[in-house]
Order: sequence, then C-alpha cells, then structure tokens
Amino acid sequence: MGIENLLLGFHVAITPYNLMVAVVGIALGTVIGVLPGLGGANGVAILLPLTFRMPPTSAIILLTSLYWGALFGGAITSVLFNIPGEPWSVATTFDGYPLARKGQGAQALTAAFSSSFVGALFATILITLFAPLLANLALKFGPPEFFAIQMLTFSSFVGLGGSDPLKSIVSIALGFMLAAVGLDIVTGQLRLTFGLTPLMTGFDFIVAVIGLFGIGEILISVEEGLKFEGARTKLNLRVVLDTWKELPRYWRTFLRGCFIGFWMGFKPGGATPASFMSYAFARRASKHPERFGKGELEGVVAPRRPPTQPASPPCCR
Repeated sequence: MGIENLLLGFHVAITPYNLMVAVVGIALGTVIGVLPGLGGANGVAILLPLTFRMPPTSAIILLTSLYWGALFGGAITSVLFNIPGEPWSVATTFDGYPLARKGQGAQALTAAFSSSFVGALFATILITLFAPLLANLALKFGPPEFFAIQMLTFSSFVGLGGSDPLKSIVSIALGFMLAAVGLDIVTGQLRLTFGLTPLMTGFDFIVAVIGLFGIGEILISVEEGLKFEGARTKLNLRVVLDTWKELPRYWRTFLRGCFIGFWMGFKPGGATPASFMSYAFARRASKHPERFGKGELEGVVAPRRPPTQPASPPCCR
C-alpha cells in the first residue's frame, strides 16, 4: 500500500494545475528568498491566505514550493551582494561573494542552485523511505542530546574561525548574550529586558545576521566612494553546462553535505548549523584548505544542503 500511495501521490502532483502551482510557488519563494529579512517561514505565513480557496493538495504544493524556492533564493544575494537572504545562506557568502568579485558569479550561482537541488532531492527520497523510523528517533531527543548537537555546532564555528579561535569564542559568547534577551520560553520570566517592552520579544536572528553582513557592506561601499553595487554577473546556458561538467569533481562534498543536512534536519539542529558544519568538514577534508574563503567553488557546494524535517512544514510547527 505504501508504494501504491506514493505512486498515487506522484499522479496527483504531476497534473497540469499542480505543476503550475509548483512553478508559481517556486518563483514567489525565490523572490522572497532574495528579499533580506523575510525568509521561507515568513513568506509561507504571509501567503497563507492565498490557499484558503484552493484544494488542500494544491495548497500544500504551493506552500512547500514557496518554502523550497526561498531556500534557493537566499543564495542570490549571498553571492552577488554578500548579504545572506536567509540565516543558512551565511556560509555561502564565504566563497560565493569572492567568486563573484573575480567575475565568476555565474559559476557560483550555478553551483549553489545545483547543490541545493541535489541535497533537496537526496533528503526528500530518504525522508520518504524512512520517515516513520526517523520520527520515532527524533522524539527521543532531549536536553542532553540537544546540548551535544549545539556543542558540536559551536565546535565547527570555532574551526571556521581560522588561526584565532578566541575571536570565534567571543562571538559565540556575544550570541548567547543576545539570545538570552527576552521572555524565557520555559519559565516565562523576563531576562535582560531592563523594563523595555520591545525587548520582551528578544532579538531576531535573521535581523542580526542581515545587519551584521549588510551594514558592513554598506559601510565599506560608503568608504570606497558612496556606491553600493553588487558583483555583476551574466548567467547563460554555456556557463551552466561548463559548471555542471566541473561539479562531479566534488562528489565527496556532495555526498558528505547531503548526509550532514539530512542528519541535522530531523534532529533539533536545523539548517544554519548544518550549513556551517558542512562547510567546516569540506574545508578540513580538502587538499587545499587555504583556498577556502578566497573564492573556492567547493566552498559554495558544501553548505547548500537544505535539511528536511520529517515533521510538518515550518508554518505548522
């Protein structure tokens, strides 16, 4: 019955109407991913009223397509403007923007989109085959497991910090301080709000990340002559085909990133730690780690792994 239901699902999904809905959702999601500060979850919430008069299956296709499109769209501003459209696109800026400054922005975008597609396809297939088993495993995770995952993630952050790990540790400590502001979700007590009502909601991670990267780029542009211009690039079929010929060289990075993204997806880790961990493992396993951060195509391939959760989509969690 499982195979029959799966085939029936494909039969419903490939109808002309549902395919059109998927294309519209991906297009809207890409636009939302390009706009800093919105994100896939916010985009799904904003466009949720569009689904009120749609068939349930088509509505789910629209929302999921929009979410996946937002995952892909965040790479565009990361590569061309050094401003991540999503928190999990931060690691893409490390090598994507240097590649764009060298005139290889089309190659970086092609690598980002292709690796995202491979990672999403890989995770979707595994989650379809092993969803019940993984759901039961995810429910067994408690505070000790969550703490261990975060410690592993912070260790990868320190590894990405280069020769001075102290700066990474200080940055992590500042992040903990900002995350502590607001209402404690466990006890309901206020922390570090100093009597200010706006601080009750805390600091939004997306706003902090975009401000960290975006404001820095604006200040650099002002210092260089009051011009804020992204790296120019021209994407055409020839560049895409040439990049695709080069990508099979990084099959180990593809495979490693797929498993990391899939593993972090159904556990309480999420997309952002997964992207940093994948980038860190790729640099550590590379024969030329000194090239990372200076415009290495493998550095764009590694973090573009959208984790897939076996639970409900972000709008319903």
